[in-house]
Amino acid sequence: MLREMLVLFIVLLAGAIAGVMSARWAADHPTLAGAARAGAWQAWPDAGVADAMPYARLRYYLDGALPPSPVDRLELLALRDDDGKALVSDCDYELQGRMLPVRSWIMSVHAVHGGPASALLHAEDAVLEPDGSVRVRLGRQVQPGNWLALPPDDGRLRLVLHLFGISPLERERILKRAPFSIRRGKCA
Repeated sequence: MLREMLVLFIVLLAGAIAGVMSARWAADHPTLAGAARAGAWQAWPDAGVADAMPYARLRYYLDGALPPSPVDRLELLALRDDDGKALVSDCDYELQGRMLPVRSWIMSVHAVHGGPASALLHAEDAVLEPDGSVRVRLGRQVQPGNWLALPPDDGRLRLVLHLFGISPLERERILKRAPFSIRRGKCA
């Protein structure tokens, strides 16, 4: 009797561990979590609706955040540059894009495994190029124009672009083309 209970406990424990690990794996793979891709950027536009994919919601919960409202907010995430290389804190990056047709936006840099943003850029503070585009430089050394400081710890990064006051039509356009290109510069 005791042996059967021990076997049952081990089977249940193994099933629970496998279930948690497979859910985490699915949440970390954008295509399984229902992500839309636009260049190096990915988004889960339906994560905040009532019948959202559970892995899309889990993606936000793992970061300690609530999914964005589907009404007038969109959040895009980048973990790689345009060449598909992982974003790392010991390299410089340059982002280039057009001013977005939204009420406001905030770009932030985070360590890949959570924590507070190491730097933020608000649309109201962004310096525009003569052609109306926005260029943002990421690095540890201060740079002219729009600059975001990278965290001092070596490791992988994630860029988050929060868009506010976005119409459904513009939401679809942004999800089809990358809002900012991400190009790697020199690395330490």
